[in-house]
Amino acid sequence: MSSFGALSTLQYVPGDSFLHRVDPRSKYGFVASYSISLVSSHSLTASLIYTLVALFLFLLSKLSLILLWENLRAFFVVILILNYFQVALNGIEAAAQITLKLISFILMVMLLLSTTPPEKQMEGLRKLLSPLRRLGVKTESCAVMFTIAVIYLPLLMEDLMRMMQAQRIRGPRYGRWNLAWRGRDMISLLTPLLLTIFRRAERLSDAMESRCFLPGSERTVFYQLKLDRRDIIVLILALLIPFIQFNFE
Repeated sequence: MSSFGALSTLQYVPGDSFLHRVDPRSKYGFVASYSISLVSSHSLTASLIYTLVALFLFLLSKLSLILLWENLRAFFVVILILNYFQVALNGIEAAAQITLKLISFILMVMLLLSTTPPEKQMEGLRKLLSPLRRLGVKTESCAVMFTIAVIYLPLLMEDLMRMMQAQRIRGPRYGRWNLAWRGRDMISLLTPLLLTIFRRAERLSDAMESRCFLPGSERTVFYQLKLDRRDIIVLILALLIPFIQFNFE
């Protein structure tokens, strides 16, 4: 798996762990309940327990520890800045609490996206949003846009890194702190990057048209989602998560 900093969170990692086999609808429900409870908690003990739960699920997913480090390292500067303001305004305990919350949330998003194939992410999201179609909401379009973003952002980042490496090979490398030269180099990347984006968008549009894709129309799906025993267990745990907050506040 390629490392793209924060965007590596969006990439799917094939595997056969318990989390890889859970229905995406159950994952969405668990992550939603977990995130709401995490954000609304005001206890350091509760935040620590939520972090331990996220770490346990990470071990259960059998993902690489390198992946965990790459994702946390991408947000290291943000965490340091938030900690500085929290220590200055509210003290060390508030800084520790916000750090645990950020780490827990990043872990849960990473677990959701890294253990679920993009096509199942889209189908699960489409199933969950289907009741909103009666209100006129274009749920098909929302699910497709979410999946395209998850799939194509890492690919565009890979193209950008390849262009930057080609630029370093073909031209001189100026000082890291020479903002004028660095700005010129970044502007020179815009043209090939935009051409790549338009080329990918055109190929995607042709592929969708050739498959007679029409948002909002009834169509069959390749992946048939079915809830089984493990999914029921995950949903029950999602209902029990808010009680962690009630017991420690």
